[in-house]
Amino acid sequence: MIRARSRVVASLAVAAVALAASGTGCRVGSGVGTVKGDLCVPDCWSGPFNLQPDFFAATPNQDTLTIRIQRGSDFENFSDGISILVMGVTEIRQSMLGQPLTISLPPSVVPPGVPITPNPNPAQVEFAAYLQQTCRPATPGLYGMDQVSLTSAGDAGTTCSLTADGGTPAQQCGANVQPVAVGTSTITFAHIFDASLANGGDPGSLSAEQRLIDATFDVQLADPRDECPGGIGPPPPSHGHLTGSFRFYFERGKPAQAFP
Repeated sequence: MIRARSRVVASLAVAAVALAASGTGCRVGSGVGTVKGDLCVPDCWSGPFNLQPDFFAATPNQDTLTIRIQRGSDFENFSDGISILVMGVTEIRQSMLGQPLTISLPPSVVPPGVPITPNPNPAQVEFAAYLQQTCRPATPGLYGMDQVSLTSAGDAGTTCSLTADGGTPAQQCGANVQPVAVGTSTITFAHIFDASLANGGDPGSLSAEQRLIDATFDVQLADPRDECPGGIGPPPPSHGHLTGSFRFYFERGKPAQAFP
């Protein structure tokens, strides 16, 4: 079980982020976007993956923004999609647009036996992929990591493969073990919605340009529990590689409800 020692971790402890929890609310939204790549999920999926999203939503909370890109508008517990948590939205809007931002888990999210290593410059973006519709009854959650071990050098299309028994490639650990190649995860925002621009008013009253959310990403997915005991060894093995983009406008409205 992964230890979580920060407030932010709670929102990423499971891949499905409950957007309805925010007081600001979100609206069932439309937009354009792609999420494609390869996934390796034992007992569920191995090979090319295309989310074909048609649901786009965002929820601001203080200086954070939770983005949900999904196929269908059902609850995350019954859907396939990605969830992105962005921290320091104002800073990103003011000085980081157009710059690749590192995606990673908080330094405090580690499996048992792995020491927590302080990071003076933690990533401002966290990324999770969930396949709650495709992989039921299993509920896999894969997370964007700043570093993962690849199974082959220079082959982004086959970053992960299944073993004969249906498991993931064995993780070799030790101080002298080196991965074949290392993959990284980034996201680049061309525009990002910043609720603070409304000065305490209605975020929905901002101009269309101020409500626009536009980004591209290149993410290596892994399971943090695969990290080597004691943190000695290469990064956890890749469980997939996703690239894509999304572009939609924030719209304030009532959260989607389970019942009328």
